[in-house]
Amino acid sequence: IDTGHAQLARRMSGAPPVADFITDAGAQLAHVHLQDVDGHADRHWAPGEGEIEWTAVFRALATIESAPNLVLELRNKADIPKGFKSLSDLGLAV
Repeated sequence: IDTGHAQLARRMSGAPPVADFITDAGAQLAHVHLQDVDGHADRHWAPGEGEIEWTAVFRALATIESAPNLVLELRNKADIPKGFKSLSDLGLAV
């Protein structure tokens, strides 16, 4: 799952929230590409720069049986520390 793509689908065509994609994938989920968006384009922003509800995403991750790889997939690799810090500040990353 790509969080940014899922959020774009939500905003552009009424798809479910990003967390629902994770719950639906369940035990089949192997990889999650973490990127934030503003709902208008595939921005690949650091988490915290857009509108994705990260707490809900990580709550959903905690309920599934698989342990997917989480990858910060950002346009600018220099934003990786900022994205990690944003998730850490929410208590979602260690």
